[in-house]
Parts: sequence; C-alpha cells; structure tokens
Amino acid sequence: MSLSTLLETARKLLSQLVLDIEFLGTKIRAHLPNGYSLDIYYNATLQKYSYTIIKYDKRIIGWDNAPHHKQVKTYPHHFHTPNGKMDQSKMKGDPIKDVASILKEAKKILNL
Repeated sequence: MSLSTLLETARKLLSQLVLDIEFLGTKIRAHLPNGYSLDIYYNATLQKYSYTIIKYDKRIIGWDNAPHHKQVKTYPHHFHTPNGKMDQSKMKGDPIKDVASILKEAKKILNL
C-alpha cells in the first residue's frame, strides 16, 4: 500500500467504531469493539486487495479480488459471507472509497 493510500484509508477509518489502528506493512488492522478487527490489505502495483472482518482470529466476512471464484457475477471481486459462501461484491478494490461500505457492514455485525 502506498503511503498516501495508507494514510488516507486510516484517516477514513477514524470513527467511533474504530478503537485503534495498527500499520502492518501492506496491511492496516483496525481494532473494533468486542474482540473484532478489520484487516485491510491493498497492493496498488498488483491491483490486489482483501478486506476481512475477524473475531478472535476467525474470518467472519470478507471481500477480495483473488481470481478463484469465476462463477460469481462480479468476478474477480467477491464477498465471503458469514456462512462461508461466495457472493457478489460491491467492492472495487479502492480502499479509500470502499472503507465506508466496510464500516457499514461492521456496524451490522456488531449490532451498532
């Protein structure tokens, strides 16, 4: 993740929902209430991304563009549902634009 993308994404994460932010190389980890976290990975050079909401090291939901679910209409963009299925994704791989939708989904999961 470029420094400017990293900083802009972190700035957009700052909300009442996000308790703390860690910078882990090409990934941002946002700590959320009740043991949840949000990992945002982005590689502009490779045009790869992954957004994952985790609770105690277990993926709850996630979005990415790994090219391995060709049956999904929004291929390569796809959504990992809470029950482990693949679905269409609204995400396009721009963390600065996608973060608002991600936080909206996080609020649903946290019942906020």
